[in-house]
Amino acid sequence: MAQCQRCGEGIVQPVTGRPRRFCSDRCRRAHHQRAKTLRRQVDRFLDLAAANAEPYSSYWASLAADAQAELSKIT
Repeated sequence: MAQCQRCGEGIVQPVTGRPRRFCSDRCRRAHHQRAKTLRRQVDRFLDLAAANAEPYSSYWASLAADAQAELSKIT
């Protein structure tokens, strides 16, 4: 049995068609919204890292790296 990519709930797969990745529309929307938010955060943090001098640029770069790591976990 497959598991929901967001909540880990078990999913009964259909016999035909594309395999399901999420247990419900609610989980699907929440997953995509979180991914969208993380992508925006990464872009914003990288812009702030480029615009600021040390030590602030390394702070923003580390936040961008953390957001990118979380994004890669969910996608």
